[in-house]
Amino acid sequence: MCVHCIVPQWDRGYILHLEIDKDPAVVTMYDRDGKKVLEARMAPPDAARVSLLAAAATHAGGILAVGGATMTDGSIQGLIAKTDLTGHTVQSVHTGRFSPHQVCEATDGTVWTLGYDLDFRDSPDADKNVLHHYSFEKGLLGTLVSLDSISKSSDAILVIESSRKSFLRCSKDRVSALFWSAAQYLEVDASNGKVVRWKVALPAMLGGEANGFAVTEEGRIFVSLRGFSETDNNVRHGLYELKARTGTSVAILMPVDGTLTTPRIPSRPPSRW
Repeated sequence: MCVHCIVPQWDRGYILHLEIDKDPAVVTMYDRDGKKVLEARMAPPDAARVSLLAAAATHAGGILAVGGATMTDGSIQGLIAKTDLTGHTVQSVHTGRFSPHQVCEATDGTVWTLGYDLDFRDSPDADKNVLHHYSFEKGLLGTLVSLDSISKSSDAILVIESSRKSFLRCSKDRVSALFWSAAQYLEVDASNGKVVRWKVALPAMLGGEANGFAVTEEGRIFVSLRGFSETDNNVRHGLYELKARTGTSVAILMPVDGTLTTPRIPSRPPSRW
């Protein structure tokens, strides 16, 4: 399914595929058996052109997507859009100069996005926070988590832009964000907006890359990793549970039994000479 290296996204038991190679405004949704269940073109009437960056599943089984849009008046706006179960775009909200790169739907129907203000380098009035909370009816509800608190590097924005460097998930009572390259995990209490952070103790892997992140309804947190193991000098893939306990400042990654694997390299056929 990796057409031109477009990697599908998982959410709530669905695979969501941005059809960038065909139409940058189209998302297709598949169930856990690989059956296509929905296709939607996420372009509100006032948008002349839409380019989507990420997609998620709604609690009802529709599609939620974020990206950028050129409006009919020529302005450039960030965009959040939602479909019904038939694939029709039923709600959308403009995010102005805030460019959303990841999205999830909370249990109350509001939407959380991870992104950045396009003017953050040039304007002193730009919003420096990367986590935004929206309602389709009321618009922006609040912003949290400054970019400087994640990384003070000149290229800190790359932590937000890359889907392999940061992750966002909404679960029953919290919003979870993992900034892998900054080794930070944080949770937002959905009831009061309180933010709790942990430093992530990285496993013994060189160049370890996170290629998956999940939070169960029960609150368990899992991270899929790939990297070079220092213990046996092999490339390793594996699933880890992230233990972020209340009252501690460091979150620990514990390997899930039976998931750590080393890719097999086919043996070279014997020479005939």
